[in-house]
Amino acid sequence: MTKRNQVLHPIFIVCLLTLILNDFYLKPTFANQLTGKLSDFAGLIVFPIFLAFLIPTSKKWISLITGILFLIWKTSFATPLIDILIQTLPFKIQRIIDYSDYWALLVLPLAHRIINHHTITIINSNKILRLSKIGIASVSFFAICATSIPPPVEMPEGTIYIGKEYTIKKSKDETIDMIKSLGYNVDYYKNLEDSITIKKYRSRKIPYYQTDNIIIYDDNEKPIDTILNVKYTLYEAKENKTRIEIINVTLSEDGNIQRWQTLKYLRKQYKKTFEKQVINKIK
Repeated sequence: MTKRNQVLHPIFIVCLLTLILNDFYLKPTFANQLTGKLSDFAGLIVFPIFLAFLIPTSKKWISLITGILFLIWKTSFATPLIDILIQTLPFKIQRIIDYSDYWALLVLPLAHRIINHHTITIINSNKILRLSKIGIASVSFFAICATSIPPPVEMPEGTIYIGKEYTIKKSKDETIDMIKSLGYNVDYYKNLEDSITIKKYRSRKIPYYQTDNIIIYDDNEKPIDTILNVKYTLYEAKENKTRIEIINVTLSEDGNIQRWQTLKYLRKQYKKTFEKQVINKIK
């Protein structure tokens, strides 16, 4: 196999087809732990081989770099970068922190071997072969991008989108009780037939919780504003570990804010406010 023929390796092609099938059919249909891990295993074969095809000089180190990037991506250290991407890209990036995904790193030695060992000889002097490589590489790029992009969902209405996720080291019921102990209501809106499980981003309309009338205080504990309501999801990923994602806030004033600069500024301010007055107190 020549250095530019890795994308024609049977294992690469099988993993590429698996990645596409999983992200576009198996995940939306079944949405279980197996489908969640399948993309990681297949992706860690496809991603380094695809980069080695684009940049042949990277073949000696690309598998190692891929492993390091995957380790960082699955931790909270990547959250600031993801927040920036969410604000700048026209689509939402999906990332779930689950350290059991690290098992997928076991396939990187296989990817490294495919990239660096010439086990198959292919004549690459004709147009059909060149077109095949270009076609497979294009599909690979699409599959790699699509695996981190959740399908579109219909979010509950609100004034300012927040899109910030936190991990609370308590059970879901304990988290709800802690919010109520602060004097706030916690109302659940099912919004669809299926309850919120691992499939929370796979439904057209997501269920959510809502807390009303959160008073904002200044540094002197003087009330200066009121958030009409905050909508969020609660998901117990593991025992005594709950993820809460703030979807949006609705302001008490009427009107529709159009300027993205204003929305960006208010998003930052209200995110900090909710962290200070709710999240930090229930952690």
